Amino acid sequence: MKSIVIDPSKVRDIGPLLLDAEGGLRVLPASDLKGTNAAERLMFGVRHGIYSIPTIELVEYLRERVAGRCAIEIGAGSGVLARALGIPATDNRQQEEPGLKAYYAQLGQPTVPYGEHVERLDASEAVTKYKPEVVIACWVTHRFDPARESAGGSSSGVDEAAIIAACDEYIFIGNEQVHAHKPIWELPHEKQTPAWLFSRAANGSPDFVATWRRAPKS
Repeated sequence: MKSIVIDPSKVRDIGPLLLDAEGGLRVLPASDLKGTNAAERLMFGVRHGIYSIPTIELVEYLRERVAGRCAIEIGAGSGVLARALGIPATDNRQQEEPGLKAYYAQLGQPTVPYGEHVERLDASEAVTKYKPEVVIACWVTHRFDPARESAGGSSSGVDEAAIIAACDEYIFIGNEQVHAHKPIWELPHEKQTPAWLFSRAANGSPDFVATWRRAPKS
């Protein structure tokens, strides 16, 4: 993937806009985010370990999709989205591991700021525990498959096909270029690229929200 270089001295710090007095990520209306640009969002994301920047419109969209069903967020990170939705936040919290913390320190980057309410569960454990009808994920990495090396992924990533098979609806928020090689694109899905989605991606491709539904039993 092509790297993007920005000069921090020439990019506005949007932290005061996006963070509250305690340093937590705010959920703002999309109109506030539209006053920012890709370089500003990228610098903010790198400085604070943030990938997806939730908006009020995203929360409202997800609340309507969930429609009162049992739902959880996996790979929740800071947990701000799950908190806004009033659903359990789960994450394997792998960036708390000493080796990964040291790796990010060498890069001069912070690790993900996990929220205190984010339960340490990997995706499969979370689904087993909560038995959700809806699973929501933002920017999670899929499980690496040696048979499909070109698809990339991580050995500790999410087996998204298994998640889809275990719930009624899997909703993923990501970026078209960053998440172009997910194996689950081969499964039937719906995808939208609304203007109220924002992230740290600065590659020129749109952010998306996509939905997969469990195949009906024959």
